Amino acid sequence: MDWPELIDLDDVLIDTADLHATCRRTGGAVLISGDLDAAIAALAPAAPLLGLGGDAATLPVGLRIARDRALLVCDAPTDATPGWHAGGFAATPADDQWAIFTLSGRAAPRVIAEGASIDPDGGSASAAVLFAGETCLLGRHDEGYVVLIEWPRAWFLAEWLNRVAADPA
Repeated sequence: MDWPELIDLDDVLIDTADLHATCRRTGGAVLISGDLDAAIAALAPAAPLLGLGGDAATLPVGLRIARDRALLVCDAPTDATPGWHAGGFAATPADDQWAIFTLSGRAAPRVIAEGASIDPDGGSASAAVLFAGETCLLGRHDEGYVVLIEWPRAWFLAEWLNRVAADPA
């Protein structure tokens, strides 16, 4: 059996007249739980805590996963100490364990609509959605979207995006 070649994820994945998609690893990321405000104040004071469709174009940013859980995404690895902190939060460094896909262009809203059965501008407090059958975090990026997925599932999402982009519907 011949295995297909893996897509180079640290590059432009799709570059057509209607859709531009890129992928890269997070420079730094920390899964936080407990008192999210205290965690962000301690780890990245300038980071907003966002829900679905929040403007995630500028890092650092906290993307809410649940009421008391979030992924803090930064440009570079953080010096977060793993474990429980006196401020009432737990931190788990997750540097390079998430992929950031950016989607822009006229076809980006269609791709988002095909991947998620939720309005990305619906205003949910949680950025976590089921996208292309995978748990992802969804935000906005300038004139497009940001989709974060755990790194091992990034190849699946890249393949899915290429299939959807090839469908002119």
